[in-house]
Amino acid sequence: MRRRLIVGLMGVLAASALVIGSTAGIGTASVKAAKAPVCKGKTKKQAIKDIKTAYDYFLNGEDHPESADKEVYIQYLSGDQISPQLKADFEASADANADAAATTNVQVNKVKCTGKKTADVDFDLVLNGDVAADLAPPGDAILEGKTWKVTALTLCNSQALGDPTILESGPCSEIVLGDAPSDATSG
Repeated sequence: MRRRLIVGLMGVLAASALVIGSTAGIGTASVKAAKAPVCKGKTKKQAIKDIKTAYDYFLNGEDHPESADKEVYIQYLSGDQISPQLKADFEASADANADAAATTNVQVNKVKCTGKKTADVDFDLVLNGDVAADLAPPGDAILEGKTWKVTALTLCNSQALGDPTILESGPCSEIVLGDAPSDATSG
């Protein structure tokens, strides 16, 4: 009798363990990490929104005056690869042009996905509240990790509007030729 009781009790415990094990995940389901919004399929609209955000941080000097806030959204200034010289040049330019940047904004006219992780961006600069049509250089965006960024080429070409010599040497000269900056390091 005792043996049957122990076997029966063991059976109940084993069945309970199975039930508890199968319901342990209920209510504690793990949340999947959000995927990067690629410029295709279900995430295309979010990608375009994120690209517009990157351009806003890059060129909206009134709402985003700090270089550090902008760098997150610019290729080679943060993330997987960082160019210390390009970053220093950007920060120096931002400091030198802080007053003008405070009255600069951006109008993104169109984003065209050219691949899952690349896009062309048609944009205009807005200076003192007036759209300066056709002044802005061609724009591009690239998905780095989970962040859409303004390409370094767009950064260099934009800075060249105020100082064309920036394209003649240093990281921007390499970027214009289609190369990564030679000083780019893993971040």
